[in-house]
Amino acid sequence: MNPALNSDIPKAIILAAGTGSRLKPFTEHLPKCLTPLNGVPILVNALTQLFTAGVRETIIVVGHLKEKIIDAIGPDFQGMTITYIESDAYARTNNIYSLWLAREYLHDDILLLEADVFFEGGLLESLLACSGKNALAVDRYQPHMSGTVVKTKADGTITGLFTKKQQVSGFDYGNAWKTINISLLRKNFLEAMLLPDLEDHIQQGIHGVYYEVLLQKEQPWKIPGSLVAVPCEQLRWYEIDDEHDRAMAEYLFASQEQRYELIQQQHGGFFRYPFVDHAYLYNLYFPPDDVIRHFESQMRELVLHYPSGQQVLTELMGGYLDTSPEHLLVCNGTSEIIRVLGRKLCRKMIVPVPSFNEYLNAPQPEKVIPFKLRAPDFQLNVQEFFQAIEASEADLAILVNPNNPTSQSIPKESLVWLLDQLQTTNCQLVVDESFMDFVDDPPHVSVADLLEKYPWLSILKSLSKSYGICGLRLGYFMTANPLLMQELHKEVSIWNINGFAEAFLRILPRYREDFEESVRKVRADRDDLYEALGKIPGASVLRPQANYIFCHFSQENMMAKDLARMMFVQHNILIKSCAEKMSDPAHEYYRIACRTHQENQRLVEALTQCLQLKNSMLQTTSPKDLHASL
Repeated sequence: MNPALNSDIPKAIILAAGTGSRLKPFTEHLPKCLTPLNGVPILVNALTQLFTAGVRETIIVVGHLKEKIIDAIGPDFQGMTITYIESDAYARTNNIYSLWLAREYLHDDILLLEADVFFEGGLLESLLACSGKNALAVDRYQPHMSGTVVKTKADGTITGLFTKKQQVSGFDYGNAWKTINISLLRKNFLEAMLLPDLEDHIQQGIHGVYYEVLLQKEQPWKIPGSLVAVPCEQLRWYEIDDEHDRAMAEYLFASQEQRYELIQQQHGGFFRYPFVDHAYLYNLYFPPDDVIRHFESQMRELVLHYPSGQQVLTELMGGYLDTSPEHLLVCNGTSEIIRVLGRKLCRKMIVPVPSFNEYLNAPQPEKVIPFKLRAPDFQLNVQEFFQAIEASEADLAILVNPNNPTSQSIPKESLVWLLDQLQTTNCQLVVDESFMDFVDDPPHVSVADLLEKYPWLSILKSLSKSYGICGLRLGYFMTANPLLMQELHKEVSIWNINGFAEAFLRILPRYREDFEESVRKVRADRDDLYEALGKIPGASVLRPQANYIFCHFSQENMMAKDLARMMFVQHNILIKSCAEKMSDPAHEYYRIACRTHQENQRLVEALTQCLQLKNSMLQTTSPKDLHASL
């Protein structure tokens, strides 16, 4: 039955007095309940859902910046009467006091809401379907949730309520449900149980607690059927306490098109969102679970204590690489060193393009000299590259091998030739070998064994991609040039590596065989993906040497961002458009990260469907209208 047709629809009380201190600086200027999600304030959403459910009277307890709430909402909302109760003690009390201020309205059935929950209307419908019962909206507990939880029987009957303080170490969350802070409370329960206890707490001066303590003290679940939990795990809701919550809620309640735009504004952190990431680059087969368990067992020590400095770190890294610690600097991901190289240790930097954008973005724009790689194979011509070095008088040359995004490697003999030529110049060569582990024969491609012979050669390598530890931020710079190494050491902080990254370095030698096996698996999956992509009509795919594939699809009037958007909106798969990396009008290039075999198969199916749809659309739609529709 549609709740709007139910003559017994209760009134609603919304508690909105708090300061929302964790949402500062936003809440310095607006109350928390007016925080917008995709342009809709939390309170406006709550009132909209209440009105849709049939509620025609809502009482709002206000405090912090109350005038702005009253001005924004007014005396009625879409025909629903709004009554305001003002709290003058909101800064030193909790929501039990706000509820007490609204006590004159606790003599009828009510919907009781916290003003920081953004939710969809089905949640209220689920509560209102509990005829004659007191009901709490709940969701299956997940580790990121914080606050009161309940335990239930199979029929939803609550058997216990536990505040955050009671969830001590070892608390069993096996049958726990998180309360959503939206409840349906009946008149008889309010008058006989909650109101007397509420008055008692206030008279005793107990103002700084949550009203859930009243439910806990009375334990209404001991009266069969009087208090039930209503599971809402299939419905969307989010409690917004801080900026992280706001961002997550905004994504949750956005359309798929809006989600795509939100993701395009971010750099990483994608594990929080439920889509398949074929854009960022991972080794999904490493590290093994034993490494994670080691972190868990050492969590307290790693969090509380200082990590080691460079002397210890370079010894650990040198031992693993079988190289001299004097030739090493352990860095917080390669981006830490890229910025130093580009901004402080060179006059002009020459970089083949397309390439890893950090090399182009790190220096001041006037320092960067792009060297264009030509389609269709995007291979580096070292003779032409050397000529460009001489002509530009660059003192730093960067080569990513295998290149990102093209996944093409540079033959070692070509690099040896270039190094020999550079002897007559003032140019240092830095080779980024972050993806070297994935090439078919790393020892015959890497130049790590040439450092002693060529002091103007350095190697930069991120461990994030090949070792699957993107969150640890770990890499190294290696050179036999003592002056360059001395300058770099001056630029990094004394503790540039966190304790978790150090712990990983300490145990890494135990897992050398596991790592080599993980790389073999990645190569096998990558090669299968390469073959499958090549079978898509109109596909042009470069044979990859890293754990990603560079390709384009011959489609008239199609921009790379069009297909990337279609893949996300229609299939919830993110791929990397390389439009911003390309210096020519051919914008249909993509970098596709290799994931598991099953995920790669799903990717190929989705790409095929999108391209087929695109073909059919091209036959019936003008290019201008087509881009607008996407």
